[in-house]
Amino acid sequence: MYGCAARVSRPAGWSNDHGIPLADVGHVRIAQRTVGNGTFQLFEDALHAGIIDLGSLLGQLPFQVKVAATRLVIQEALGQSAVRGRLFYTLPSLKALLGDAERALEAVLTILNEEFNFPFKDKYAARLGNFEIFELNSWLERSPPFLIESARETARDLGGPQTIDICRTPEFAKTSHRAHVVGRAAGDIVFDRLIALPEDKRRVSVPASEPLDQIEFRLFDETGDTLLHFERGNFVNRVGFVMMPLGRQMTIVDDLTQRVVGAGRALVSKASTVISHSSHRSMVGGPAKGSWRHFADEMSSLVAAQLPKPSEDRWFERGVEGEVGAIAHLNSLLNGGRIRAAVLVDPWFGADALVRFALRLGSQDIHLSIITSWATVDPDTNVALDPVRDPTEKLEAALRQIEPFLNPRLSIVNLIDGKQQAFHDRYLLLYPHEGPDKVFLLSNSINRIAGNWPFSMSLFSPDVGREIQRYIEGLCDGRDTARNRTLTTSFRWPANAS
Repeated sequence: MYGCAARVSRPAGWSNDHGIPLADVGHVRIAQRTVGNGTFQLFEDALHAGIIDLGSLLGQLPFQVKVAATRLVIQEALGQSAVRGRLFYTLPSLKALLGDAERALEAVLTILNEEFNFPFKDKYAARLGNFEIFELNSWLERSPPFLIESARETARDLGGPQTIDICRTPEFAKTSHRAHVVGRAAGDIVFDRLIALPEDKRRVSVPASEPLDQIEFRLFDETGDTLLHFERGNFVNRVGFVMMPLGRQMTIVDDLTQRVVGAGRALVSKASTVISHSSHRSMVGGPAKGSWRHFADEMSSLVAAQLPKPSEDRWFERGVEGEVGAIAHLNSLLNGGRIRAAVLVDPWFGADALVRFALRLGSQDIHLSIITSWATVDPDTNVALDPVRDPTEKLEAALRQIEPFLNPRLSIVNLIDGKQQAFHDRYLLLYPHEGPDKVFLLSNSINRIAGNWPFSMSLFSPDVGREIQRYIEGLCDGRDTARNRTLTTSFRWPANAS
């Protein structure tokens, strides 16, 4: 799945192997070795010839994979911030590697993230299947032989100038180096210099005009061609405290407490225990009133409150203008140029909503699935349905009438749980052509969308959205995954329409 190598100070012959089980997939084997130069040279020769021969390193059965692509990058790795990495890609098939088990990719990337301390759950996921060689700088796994620090010239003058010091060990200072330092205050660049670090000069000091919030430090060799180190640091200029003196502790014994009995001591305590407390806030080191920093902080808070950054959330006022605006916005989201399919989950989606909403959708390139839940009440009139007649008869009649005029490829499923509605909340799930899937929470049903009440829709964050997506896709398959229950499909269109 992934492998890497780097020169270390530990002698050859050390090894550490262990396996980590993966539910429904198998297990991940982690193998670590230190090998001699000769052994690794044979492996590296094969690598440059286009073959990753792990068998030669692990000393076991031959295991060879062809190299599909190579790159050279500079990155943070193995405790150093500017490491040259030679990347050898195999571009594996994820289906062949992981199969179809749910959450297999998440489990594998989590293990790799924890074992290697690389961001496999983020940008490093594209390196799955790689073997990588990291060319560590001369200090290997030891602490860097240099540091950068900043200090005020006068301890009491919080707003006065600072001194930036770059220090090197005697051994490291035997050669000259070059540094590039950028300092920021309140987001503005106030310091940007190339600094020469002469041979045998262990400490070089340069002044900064005011206290810094952030510093960027790049260290190069004497030619300036090779980056040896990069770091970005934030200075603590203020500290906020919250004191919470604890008061009485109360134990509640009610229905909720009784229902969690046997589910574990931690959950029982969480359900039954209430500890009263008060809160006292204070700030140490904040900007003085009347200073430019204090004014900048106030303006930043004011702008954030009154001019919020636009998002994908929407609010539509009650009334016909809001109703038309909400339908127009949904029409823009349900666009084949942006998505390939969508699922609308709405237990009260009725015949009126079908005519008012579905007929106004213009894209012919998407598949729109609507999951609804008519049970005993007509969602359009709020009147009890005739128990003798098919509850979705009105919906099917409307579908037959408007079918020739529909643009999206539409399917509708009605789910019930016994004689009750199968679900309550309203969601919109989008499957974009690019990027992750999106799930919105809808405040109201599409019936009279913003006619009777304001209508809002809010995009879930990806982690929560993923859980809700599983729930929605379970409904599409006729299952309530939250309760592990099979639901009854009382109506399916177009399958039920002849």
